[in-house]
Amino acid sequence: MAAEHTITLSPHARNAERGQHTGMSQGMLAMMLFLGSEAMLFASFFAAYFMVRYNIAANDWPPLKNVATGERFELPKLITGVNTAFLVFSSFTVWFAEHRLKHGDRKGLERGLLVTMALGLTFLVVQINEYVHLGFTPQNKAFGATFYTLTGFHGLHVFVGLVLLLISYIRVKRAHDFTPRWFTPLGAASLYWHFVDVVWVFLYVVVYLI
Repeated sequence: MAAEHTITLSPHARNAERGQHTGMSQGMLAMMLFLGSEAMLFASFFAAYFMVRYNIAANDWPPLKNVATGERFELPKLITGVNTAFLVFSSFTVWFAEHRLKHGDRKGLERGLLVTMALGLTFLVVQINEYVHLGFTPQNKAFGATFYTLTGFHGLHVFVGLVLLLISYIRVKRAHDFTPRWFTPLGAASLYWHFVDVVWVFLYVVVYLI
């Protein structure tokens, strides 16, 4: 019965775990280079937001949504803060999944991935619900355009991250023997997920709180 809850590691995989394999895989290097390009893309979006933000006097922020009525743009800080906590916690659960993989614990790995995906999906659902109730669209001035571009592009990255984690989960369910090549896909997906989380924390602080 215990055998059903473990992943069989080849001798080569065990050597890699003990640090006898020190080189970085091509897959991980490719993911790091890709994330570098994504970081620059997000930086350009944040630069556009800052241009909008700091071309308006501090006491006039958030900007007016409707000049005639004096209504200003408002963002749901509290619910988004809770949603941010979900995403941050998902970084710990995906780390837990990686940790269980290194110890040959199949069930722990599966549970870590499932919880991570559930948290990521919850984040997207809450974000979509926020869009529905915000009361403004990307067509509402520069603020609306930059807000939806930043949050929407990030949401797309969360979706891609969920797909990568789902692929990893399916491969875990179908695999009978794990060799070092199995560590790279999950490691790359995990690195991508951590990147998405860090970007969102920065986005939440800059856009929602400051």
